[in-house]
Amino acid sequence: MIPQLATVSLLVLLVQWVERLPAPPSPAHQGRGRPTFYRDRLFLKALVIMLVKHLYTPYELLTILEQDTPEMAALRPLLTQDGHYPTRRTWERRLAALPDQLPAQIRALGTYLVAVIQPWADYGRAVAADSTVLRAKGGVWHTKHRDAGEVPHTSIDTEAHWPKSGWHGWGYGWKLHGLAGGGGGLDPPGGRTDARQGR
Repeated sequence: MIPQLATVSLLVLLVQWVERLPAPPSPAHQGRGRPTFYRDRLFLKALVIMLVKHLYTPYELLTILEQDTPEMAALRPLLTQDGHYPTRRTWERRLAALPDQLPAQIRALGTYLVAVIQPWADYGRAVAADSTVLRAKGGVWHTKHRDAGEVPHTSIDTEAHWPKSGWHGWGYGWKLHGLAGGGGGLDPPGGRTDARQGR
């Protein structure tokens, strides 16, 4: 049974939902080296915390988990397995390897959340919005050169700017915004978008 929102934070609730995802099939053959002890699910829960809290390194994750707050006290037990808590090095190694499994994990989480939350049960509509940074080809146009009106190299795309990604940080190029409606399909409004416009 899912705890009521009045007694648990939305972040804790989301991490608990990750735990309820159907387990992916085990690989047919175990790779070389020592078998992994911690399940990928544990690190997916950690990634959810990092995304919600805007954390960029395992060190930042471990630091915030040490905070003496009811929310962190509720999250810490959710990041253990059989009473064991990963070491800092394990966090770093496994989180770095997580992107290889992310597409399937995100698809499973999204499917589960839609079934649980049923966002369009009352209104009959749903939309998802996201954006990504597209790096410009060639050189970059540094702010000091742009302000002075100088183009130091002909390979620089002078129409690009400096958009910021919440995960990758600053990059010289464009920001692509995409919308997906309940009918399916990706609709990039206006294609490439000036980085100075909405992020």
